[in-house]
Amino acid sequence: MAYVVSGKFELFDASYECHLITQTVMSAAAFLDGFKKGFSQVIILFVGEYIGLNAYAYVFGSSESRSWAWLGLITTLVFVLFPALMGLLGVAVSWLLSKCRQGNA
Repeated sequence: MAYVVSGKFELFDASYECHLITQTVMSAAAFLDGFKKGFSQVIILFVGEYIGLNAYAYVFGSSESRSWAWLGLITTLVFVLFPALMGLLGVAVSWLLSKCRQGNA
C-alpha cells in the first residue's frame, strides 16, 4: 500500500498518509473479522499483520532497513495495536448484539 502511494518500499520512511491508509485498511478488516468470526480470528489476524509488516520491511527494504530489524519488531507493535483494538471492539459489538437479540426473543 505504501509503495502505491509514495513509491517507496521502506515501511518506516513512508509518509504519515501511508501509515493512516494502512491503519484504516487493517482496522476495517480486524473489526469485520472480530464481528463475524470472533476472538480467535482477531488473534490470527493480529499475528499475521505483525509478521507481515516485519517481513515486508525485511524482504523489500534496503540493507539499512534490514539492519533496523530489531527496532522494527518493537515499532510495528504500535502499527498493529489500533487494528487489534478494533478487532476486539468488533467481538464486543457482536457479543452485545447477540445478547440483545436473545433478550428480545
